[in-house]
Amino acid sequence: MTDFRTLLEITLQARHQGRPLILFLDYDGTLVEIAPRPELARPSKRLLELLDQLAAQEYLKVIVVSSRSLKELQELLPVPGLDFLGSYGGEVFIFGRPYLLQAATMDRNELLHWRNRLVARLKPFQGWRIDDKPLGFAIHYRQVPPEQTYEFIGALGRWKEQLRQAGLFQILGGKKIQEILPQWISKGAAVQEILSLLPRNDSFFPIYVGDDASDESAFQILQNLGLTIKVGHPGTKTAAFHFLPDPEAVLRLLSLLVDARIPPEDLK
Repeated sequence: MTDFRTLLEITLQARHQGRPLILFLDYDGTLVEIAPRPELARPSKRLLELLDQLAAQEYLKVIVVSSRSLKELQELLPVPGLDFLGSYGGEVFIFGRPYLLQAATMDRNELLHWRNRLVARLKPFQGWRIDDKPLGFAIHYRQVPPEQTYEFIGALGRWKEQLRQAGLFQILGGKKIQEILPQWISKGAAVQEILSLLPRNDSFFPIYVGDDASDESAFQILQNLGLTIKVGHPGTKTAAFHFLPDPEAVLRLLSLLVDARIPPEDLK
């Protein structure tokens, strides 16, 4: 497990070299604990205060990255100056306004076709639900009864294989959740494009903190460019170079960054 002193020293060294910081933070499982239902994963007062203090710093740009929609993120985290990558990076809010990614296209009729096929296939089972999102949908199955789990996973797996063969959408697996999105969407692709938009982008020192398989594309993009931090246990297969054990440790790191009092750098 990476210690806080190491992470802070690397960050301070970058700042002393005159490099402004850009902090990418996943939400569920990183800033807040995973909850039985997404609506229960609410930000703490402490988290909101830390984000407010960090977003107010001129030397630091803070971007929350999540599978959640942009609208939902903005409602959960009403922090002035905070930027967002919602829907796995498919929805972007940066520099105080929405931004359309270059590859942003989607066939909604085709998406509805596959959604309806899934609903029909899973109708015999209990404890699952579909969460519709601006660029796709998610199937949650944390509440599927244990006696139905085996058959449920089989039915879902057969549908997923058909979807893969069609080649239009990708499936991102999570903790008792599957996300269906257009092929072009990934957190890594969004991070890469955002970095290209920033003034003096080659001087920025990126820090990315995430816990999920969907964060791996961003870890890969940022290898050898900054700090990549996996929230979880060491030994987990990941492209990240450092580990923190849980969201509480992430909040402690954010607190250390607030208290570091690094000399400011104008990002404009």
